[in-house]
Amino acid sequence: MRLLIAAALLSVGFANLPAMAAPQEKVHGCTFDTISEEDRSRFQSRYKRRLRLHGAEVADTWLHEQACMTAEERRAARPEKPVLDKDGNPCTKTRLEMRVSPGFDGAMTMSPVPVCDD
Repeated sequence: MRLLIAAALLSVGFANLPAMAAPQEKVHGCTFDTISEEDRSRFQSRYKRRLRLHGAEVADTWLHEQACMTAEERRAARPEKPVLDKDGNPCTKTRLEMRVSPGFDGAMTMSPVPVCDD
């Protein structure tokens, strides 16, 4: 019974693990020891938790994504979501449509949303 519970907990823990790219810290020279003291104190608990639960490779990859990558590098690494038509197929032509969306304070604002133009 304990083995079954342990297996279930492990499967849940690894199923929620985000898909991460291969570690790049060796290329950029960014490791936990080389980041600034301020970043080290900010990321220490989360880095050590990932190190303990998932291993050095996952922890170093996470640290590289959080502390070492610039905003432009993160944006370039993020996959682009394709716009889908009502049947679920990718659109060949898209346009921006302004839609009303509620704000945090209750005010309504207009936001551009890509839609199919096929």
